[in-house]
Amino acid sequence: AAAAAARAPRAAAQRTGPARVSAASLRRRVRLQPAACAAERPESQPEHKAALVPAPAVKAAKVLAVSAEKPPSFAHKLLDAGAGSIILLLATAVSLALANMPATSEFWTGLWETHIGPVMGAHQLTLRDWINEGLMCLFFFVVGLEIKRECVFGSLSSLKAAALPCIAALGGMVVPMAVYAAINMGTGGIMQGWPIPMATDIAFAMGIFGFFRNRMPAAVSAFLLTLATVDDLGAILVIAVFFAGSLKAGFLAGAAALTAALFTTDRMNLQTAKAVNVGKYLLGMLALWYCLLLGGINADVAGVVAAIAMPAVAPAPEGSDAPPEHPGEPVRIIDHLVHNWSPWTTLVIMPLFALANTAVTMDASLVGSLFAQPVALGIAAGLVIGKPIGITLFSLAGIAANVAEWPARMNIKHLLTVGMLGGIGFTMSLFLITLSLAGMDSAARAAKLSIIIASTLAAVIGAGMMATFPVEGGDDKPAAVAAPAAA
Repeated sequence: AAAAAARAPRAAAQRTGPARVSAASLRRRVRLQPAACAAERPESQPEHKAALVPAPAVKAAKVLAVSAEKPPSFAHKLLDAGAGSIILLLATAVSLALANMPATSEFWTGLWETHIGPVMGAHQLTLRDWINEGLMCLFFFVVGLEIKRECVFGSLSSLKAAALPCIAALGGMVVPMAVYAAINMGTGGIMQGWPIPMATDIAFAMGIFGFFRNRMPAAVSAFLLTLATVDDLGAILVIAVFFAGSLKAGFLAGAAALTAALFTTDRMNLQTAKAVNVGKYLLGMLALWYCLLLGGINADVAGVVAAIAMPAVAPAPEGSDAPPEHPGEPVRIIDHLVHNWSPWTTLVIMPLFALANTAVTMDASLVGSLFAQPVALGIAAGLVIGKPIGITLFSLAGIAANVAEWPARMNIKHLLTVGMLGGIGFTMSLFLITLSLAGMDSAARAAKLSIIIASTLAAVIGAGMMATFPVEGGDDKPAAVAAPAAA
């Protein structure tokens, strides 16, 4: 009886203490694979403890419990309500309207071509360039953090699961290009446009996905993010190999050195229990961005590099909310970064990206005979037909060959849906037109209109497919995310 009386206050405190209750709840929700945690675990961490309760899981539970007790900010409430997707579509509609109204067309299209800012080497960026090369670097930084989190803690934590979206992206590039080439080769069309349908617009694809996020398992979001990122990196590689005007070896060597430094800088820190300095990675990302820009490569890739280089876990700094029963154990700093940066990328950067890149003048006189032109037909067929077929067939082939596996709760219907969203080429495809069809004004006008029509059709079909899925119960949402990163 005396022992029971002594335990009663402690049990009552555990029942009423909000931090302990939410921490325990979140421990049950954070399902980390020991192998995945070991990849980012400091060597000083005892192995037997990780085998029972991974240290990052314990620490993440405490950190998330503290965050969960705070009311969400207004920006995160907007994200939860899907406002990011709505703002993105409104920005697109406004930009297209202003670009095609006689009274505003010249001003609106010329605005984004205005050169502003310092001259860097031979470069002075336009307003559109500052968004595409500068702000989108921050967007890709958050995307890279999301992908790394899924690869370390989430649905892509096994090698085979992580391989699947990469294989799918390969199919999403190869098959659309083959479809375009087949149509234009057989009809005497313009073969130079072969790379145009290979791209996926990650901002618009995730924007459409955001409307139906509550109908999709968390694995589908991670799959689409990874696929679209690999797809964009493939497009950047094609640009660098086939369309780069002049690559600067010195700046590219500097970029390689900075990349190596980013990937090695904090490994010793983790072993010696020093806190990771996030600002150091941001400065490294800025320096890498500068070297890539002057080296002749799309500079926004610096965001992905910096995000993947950053450790997913790190020792808690002094003064943090570390649980006293687990002092010095790692925290999932990647969660804090995604949570804090998501409102900026979703509510500010993505709408600006849409405003700048959809300021496209459409030639309505082409609509009647548009798809009689092989270049337009090849692009549309590549995006709407080639993309979903390539993504689906290559994924199934990878699974059949046992080099890939389904992420958690993802099935063939989800794969077909992602394949259709991959057909939203939009801004990256429009950019590829300026490179591959340079000097071919008539073909370029037809290609632009074809991209807008095909991307819109792919978005509508993809949205219709997602609308057929039931609303998820919420258990599959990542415990580490307080708000979607790119909705």
